[in-house]
Amino acid sequence: MSYPLYPADPNRDPAEPFRNLDPAPSTRPVATIEARPVDWEVLDSGPITTEEIIERQRERFGGVKVGSAFFGWLTATGTAGLLAGLLLAIGAVLGLDFTGPGAFAGFGPLDAEAAGWIGAGTSLAILIVAFYCGGYVAGRMARFSGVVQGIAVWVWAIVIAIVGAILGVVLDSRYDLIPDGLVEVPRVAFSEDILVLAGVVAAVVVVVATLGGAILGGMAGVRYHRRVDRVGLDG
Repeated sequence: MSYPLYPADPNRDPAEPFRNLDPAPSTRPVATIEARPVDWEVLDSGPITTEEIIERQRERFGGVKVGSAFFGWLTATGTAGLLAGLLLAIGAVLGLDFTGPGAFAGFGPLDAEAAGWIGAGTSLAILIVAFYCGGYVAGRMARFSGVVQGIAVWVWAIVIAIVGAILGVVLDSRYDLIPDGLVEVPRVAFSEDILVLAGVVAAVVVVVATLGGAILGGMAGVRYHRRVDRVGLDG
């Protein structure tokens, strides 16, 4: 073993003999960046509950369904016509004339005011039942968002009523479809202010009743599916 003739210089850079290397080493401190651990999604190992599955389905398939609401409106219209026809048939069997000039003159022992309240209550009940059936059909078809489906049924009814009224006015002005005798308004012993107020109150009552019936029907329609889902998912 041979030793150097001269001791090593303590001030000499120990990396000097390696300067000609490619790349040359460096004695400066080198920052070391540690690799970040991979972010793994933590999954719950527990079983998925029925509520979680229903919530996922609602996020995917929830919301208003225009087609379901349209068929709900058809059901509401058909139910209203069916119930009104049934009421007229019962009145004809009992000898009551709902369309004649004495329709509100009194039915047997009832006076005109009582008969009018009975007729208004019956008409309102028919509308509530009809829109309840329409909302139920829309809710059953859509499966989710029963309140929204009921409102959509009611909106369909309003839109089609407005379109029908506009078409009726336009066609009547051009072809005179409605005879003059059908548009005559009978004289009543009330002021115009009272009639306007009564009309506004009646319109508000009809709107609230029909909208409430449609919403209740839509909620009942989707509740059926929730019972079916719980039976199928819970075993």
